[in-house]
Amino acid sequence: MKPFLATDEPCFLTGDFNAPSHLDYANFPWPVSTAVHAEGLLDSYRLLHATNRTFPPPFAFDAPGITWTPDGAAADNTFDRIDFVYFSDGDGVTPLASAEQDSRNNLSPWPSDHRAVLSTFRLTPLVPSAKATRPFPISGAANVATNARLSWLSGSNATAHVIRLGTSSPGSLVVTQAAAPFNPGLLASNTTYFWRVDEVTSSGVVTGDVWTFTTITHKGSTVYEWTFDHANLEAALGNGVMSYADAATPGLTMFGTTEGTAVPHIGGQPASYLNVPAFTGLANGYFLTLNDSGPNGSGGTYINQFTFLFDVLIPGPLNWTALFNTNPLNANDADWYVDPTGRLGISGLAYSDPGVITANSWQRIAFVADLGAGVVTYYRDGVQVGQRAGGSLLDGRFSLYSNLDGGPDVLLFNEGNTSGVYTHALYVNSIAFTDRAMKGGEIAALGSPRAEGIFFRRLRATRSGSNVSLRWNGAANVGLQRSLTLSPANWQDVPGTLDGNSYAQPPTNAATFFRLVQQ
Repeated sequence: MKPFLATDEPCFLTGDFNAPSHLDYANFPWPVSTAVHAEGLLDSYRLLHATNRTFPPPFAFDAPGITWTPDGAAADNTFDRIDFVYFSDGDGVTPLASAEQDSRNNLSPWPSDHRAVLSTFRLTPLVPSAKATRPFPISGAANVATNARLSWLSGSNATAHVIRLGTSSPGSLVVTQAAAPFNPGLLASNTTYFWRVDEVTSSGVVTGDVWTFTTITHKGSTVYEWTFDHANLEAALGNGVMSYADAATPGLTMFGTTEGTAVPHIGGQPASYLNVPAFTGLANGYFLTLNDSGPNGSGGTYINQFTFLFDVLIPGPLNWTALFNTNPLNANDADWYVDPTGRLGISGLAYSDPGVITANSWQRIAFVADLGAGVVTYYRDGVQVGQRAGGSLLDGRFSLYSNLDGGPDVLLFNEGNTSGVYTHALYVNSIAFTDRAMKGGEIAALGSPRAEGIFFRRLRATRSGSNVSLRWNGAANVGLQRSLTLSPANWQDVPGTLDGNSYAQPPTNAATFFRLVQQ
C-alpha cells in the first residue's frame, strides 16, 4: 500500500487480522497493529471508542468491541478484538460510527466465528488548486508497471489538459485531451520518465510541475522448472515457488521414483515423480508463484504470453483431469484438461482429437499462449495436436497473475466446478514454465519426456585416464561454462561445447566450477 499511502487518496485496510491491537492493551506492543499505525493508518473503531478499557484484566466475549468470538466458544477462553477497519489519516476521511456486528444487531443466527466490524465514514473531496496536482504514479515512484495509466487531480476550471511525457524534462510527447487519465501505451522497462500536465482554462494555460517515475526492470524471458528429485517442491530452475495450497495437501501428496512396472521408467531410466491424488477438497492443490515474470503481451496487465510444459503419466482409466487453473483461489473451472476420451483442451479454446492422451504412459504436453494475438496451441511429445486462433484474449480468463499481483499466480491440478468430478490421480515427472510463447520448432526440439526433466540438465563428472570427463544430455543452444571462483563467479563459455554433450578437462591445481547454460 505504500505508493497509495504516499498520496492524499483515501485508503482503507480491512479484515480479520487474527491478532489483537496494541491500543487495547495497557502495555503490550502487538506488532501488527503497531506496524499499521506506523504507516499512517488509524483504527476507526478504537478512535470512536477511546474510553473502552484496556487489558488487563482479560476481556469477556461480549465486552464492547470484542470480535473473537461471538458466542464465547474460544478453546482457551481468550477473547480479543482482532477484526479491524483502518483508514488513512489526513486524506479527507472522517469516521462517523463504528460498531461490532453479530446476532444481537444483524443476522441471526450469526454465520461466522468472528463478529464483523461496520464503520461509516464521510469523505471530503480535496479542493483542487489552479494547477494539476496529486499525480499517480506519485513523483519519484520506482518499479512502475510498463503499462501504467497516468492520472492526476485536475486543476480548477480546467477545460483541457496538455500532457508532456518523455525521458527528459519536461517531456517531448505532447498530447491535448479533455479527460484527466492518460494512457501512454506500453512504456520501456527500466526507464525514468518525466511528465507534466498543463491545464487549459478560459483565462489561459496554467503550467504544472514536472513529475518523474521509473519503470520496472523486466528481465528477458524466464524459465522455471520443478523436477521433484529431492522428494519436495523445491525448484530445479528459476526463481519460482511451488507450494501446497492448503494444510491438507501435504498429507495427500507422495513422491517417488519409477520402478519400471507399476510406474514405468522414462526412456528406460528411473525418474523422480510427484504423485498427485484426485483432489476432493476445493482448497487442495499446488500453487505456483512466478517471482520474475511481469505483465506482458502488447500492453497487458497480466501474463499473456507463456508456455506450460508437463511430463505426466495418467493412470487408467482416463477421466477428467484438471491441469491448471488461472484462478489460484479455485473459484471457477480449471483452464486446461484431459477429458475421458483422451482429448486435450477446454471448450473455451479448443480440443484436440480423441486419443491424443493415452493412459499409463509418459507424455510431454505443452500449452503455448499468445493471448493478445488470440492464439493458443497444444502439443504432445513435440507435435502440435490442437490450436485456437481467433480474436484477442488479452487479460482475459486464460491470462495469469504476475509478480505485480500479490499472492500465488496459478493453481495446479484442481477444479472449482462441483457439478461433477474433474480431478484425477496422476504422476508428474517435471513441470516447466516460461513467460513467452515458445515456437513450434522449439517445442519439437524438446520432444518426448526425459527422466532428468524438460529444460533441466544434469552434469556428470567421471575420471577418464588423466582427465576429468564431463557428460550431459545435449540440446540445441546448450553449452558448458566454467569459472575458477564463485566469489564472485566469472563464468566463461567453454569452447566447442555449444550443442555438444561432453568435455574432457585436464587436471589442474586449482578448483574449477562448471555449469550448463542455454544460450
